Amino acid sequence: MSKLYFFRHAQASYGAANYDQLSPKGEEQSAILGEYLVEKNYQFDKIFVGPLERQKQTFEIVSNIYKKNNKTLPNPISVEGLREHRGPGAMRKYLPELLKTNPQIKKWYAEIEENPKLMKRNSLLTFQYFMDEWSLGNIVVPDVQSWAEFRAAVKGGLVTILENTGKGETIAAFSSGGTISAITAEALNIQDERMVSNMNFSVRNTSFTSFLFSKNQFNLLSFNELPHLEKEMVTFV
Repeated sequence: MSKLYFFRHAQASYGAANYDQLSPKGEEQSAILGEYLVEKNYQFDKIFVGPLERQKQTFEIVSNIYKKNNKTLPNPISVEGLREHRGPGAMRKYLPELLKTNPQIKKWYAEIEENPKLMKRNSLLTFQYFMDEWSLGNIVVPDVQSWAEFRAAVKGGLVTILENTGKGETIAAFSSGGTISAITAEALNIQDERMVSNMNFSVRNTSFTSFLFSKNQFNLLSFNELPHLEKEMVTFV
């Protein structure tokens, strides 16, 4: 039986011009994760990493911690199916339509104009509303990968990883919250797409979700573990 750990990337640069970079706190989270894995003597037979910068940077910092402790990790294998969904970009493109047609969204953004301190809260509420509708197929954004297409891509990426997982191996994969939620849904056969989408909002930065794999069995072992971070270091974005 093989064991697979899917790590969410560390905190990215929320609100910056380029979100797809680790924040200083994210870099610190990654180092703490690496130190924890070294201390607990985690050894991996193969490493799979998504194509996004925040995913690769998280792995690279963990790898550097291993090197500082005279330990090595396998060379990473890039898997496109570990990429995060395109929800944020889809929402930005669709937001003008929501502001024209949805009273609740208009209300949230009017509150932001009155009180800019509500920007983070109300924008996250808007994003959650969008994700609910987008994941159910009620919102279609032209020229952007749909939620259904994302789910299919993740399933393909998971197949690639499992096909390259040998008997009794320990595997690590560095990915994102939505992707890990979709993989968890595959293990649990969750059909409610809104439930899968909402799971994403619970996945904490640098947490790991683990699975057992044997022949055609792929089972969830643990979800969203975070034993290495103290409360003040815990983030969700």
